[in-house]
Amino acid sequence: MSVTRDEIREDKAAEPGGTTVSSGKVELVEILRKMILIREFDQLAIELRKARRIHGALHPYVGEEAVAVGACAALRPADRITSTHRGHGHCIAKGADINRMMAELFGRVDGYCKGKGGSMHIADFAIGMLGANGIVAGGMPIACGAALAAQLEDAGGVAACFFGDGATGEGEFHETLNI
Repeated sequence: MSVTRDEIREDKAAEPGGTTVSSGKVELVEILRKMILIREFDQLAIELRKARRIHGALHPYVGEEAVAVGACAALRPADRITSTHRGHGHCIAKGADINRMMAELFGRVDGYCKGKGGSMHIADFAIGMLGANGIVAGGMPIACGAALAAQLEDAGGVAACFFGDGATGEGEFHETLNI
């Protein structure tokens, strides 16, 4: 079966039997491009931190790029995410502007949080990035609340929460599961 780029872009490509093709070459190239962009962003941030041009904490996402990009590739633009203290990859995968992200790391007013949040607290509600969080498991109740709000508003959608293994021992994890 052959599939044109236009069919892939418009999500009209179908395999025999009517199943939509969702991982065409165009999407795979975009996934790879985002993974490389995340790696390059974080490597630059690391170098700038070592050169003492960026101040404050810096928690890069190097080596984990596929997790963020793969998960966000399955989400719709209106879907929401929360992140950990290693949120750069999640932000970029969801569509954040890397110039505004870098401005945030430099503490500039044109950053996402006007230079006050730094590396661990980047948020952009317009793209569904509800925020990276420096508190272990801190994004879980936020994602749960976003999912509950979407359900109550009958808006549909998904709220995804990225977290590390340490988060499963925190109260927020268990409390969120109970909702």
